[in-house]
Amino acid sequence: MAHQYRGAGSLTSHRRSAIRDTRLLLLAVSVLIAFIANAAGLLAGITIVLPHLLYLPIVLAACWFPRRGSLFSLALALGYLALALPFTGGEAGAVVSALSRAAVFVAVGAVVSLLALRLREQEERYRGIFDNSEAGTFIVAPGESGPQIEEVNYVGAALFGFTAKNLVGKQITDLFDDPGAWGALAADVDRNGAVYECEATLRRIEGAAVQVIASAGRLPGDRIVLTLVDITARKNAEDALRRTNAKLNMLGNLTRRDLAAAVSGLLARISDGIQESGDPNLRRYLESLEEDARLVERRTKITRDYQDLGVRPPGWQPVQEVVREVASRLVLPGVSVRSWVERLEVFADPMLDRVFSNLLENAARHGKTVSKVVITYRTLDDGLVISIEDDGVGIPESEKERIFDYGVGTEGGLGLFLVREILAITNMTIRETGTPGKGARFEIHVPAGGYRIV
Repeated sequence: MAHQYRGAGSLTSHRRSAIRDTRLLLLAVSVLIAFIANAAGLLAGITIVLPHLLYLPIVLAACWFPRRGSLFSLALALGYLALALPFTGGEAGAVVSALSRAAVFVAVGAVVSLLALRLREQEERYRGIFDNSEAGTFIVAPGESGPQIEEVNYVGAALFGFTAKNLVGKQITDLFDDPGAWGALAADVDRNGAVYECEATLRRIEGAAVQVIASAGRLPGDRIVLTLVDITARKNAEDALRRTNAKLNMLGNLTRRDLAAAVSGLLARISDGIQESGDPNLRRYLESLEEDARLVERRTKITRDYQDLGVRPPGWQPVQEVVREVASRLVLPGVSVRSWVERLEVFADPMLDRVFSNLLENAARHGKTVSKVVITYRTLDDGLVISIEDDGVGIPESEKERIFDYGVGTEGGLGLFLVREILAITNMTIRETGTPGKGARFEIHVPAGGYRIV
């Protein structure tokens, strides 16, 4: 690879040297022609039109060699004065006219040099970004037989197993696995001006599939700039993780069923033992075993409800709709749910509904005097907070942190523990900040970037 880069650099250096030599030759020829024409004109008494020929070498020098353009125009102006002043005969008007032309030559050279220098700096900046971008970057131009690759950087060519030189001129549609994908992408660019983060499948030279994130925008001349980021490894990892989660989910489901069947059988045998035993001490022992077995049974049922935790990918969810759906399913006698979270969406696990289901059920079951639950939100510097507040008896200070621990709560419930785990999947946190005796208030903190107002 090092030899390949050196060879390419050497070729570029030779090409640049050849271009520079050609430009110097053309510049020298244009200067010679302009001065010969002006000398002939002065001999013939023509002093107005022919000096304009000097603008040609001035503009060429300023464009091709902008850092020396001003100096070149100054030298050309002095040369013109050396040529023209002897023909003025000392006449003030002719001298002023010659000096004015020389000053204009210098000014034109300076202005064009400045503009050319800025243009070159912008071009070099663009070239640096284009060539050194970690994304494959393409310039696609309309062609007679379809859109063609006009320019491509090294990363873009390597993405398909080509060199940049071999990829230029090829049809962009030939690189897409679906020939119609480019047409759809171009149509979106025409309609919206730009398209971002579209997933697409491409084909390498040997036929292997490449998964990419494509972004595109319109350029002058009906051209399109296209950037491609290879996400094949990420997609493969996601697929492998998804398959692993599915297998673990199936294994957990089978294990839970076996455990439930075993616990059911154990409870039946304990019940028979209690009925047949006449020993009070033995009956009390069997009853304690029965309570432990029922605790295991309840835990097993809870894990069934949460077997899909983290299996499906997170997504944007409208909080107002989630709360309304949950409230419509729950039986909350004497408790009204007021939700003021319109237009709020959060990036959360698909089991977000279980979060609000648990919080509402806990309020109705343990709040004792709860008559209403109010859900609101407020923005902060570091994100957003969703508050779920009731008017019940509240939670003692000593219990505010423990209620989220595993196994804490009545009847062996795991509700608040799993609420915290569901939220943690997308970096959300929850805490209890209510005042004991005045009601409970759970605050869900959503990080910046994890919410949007639509």
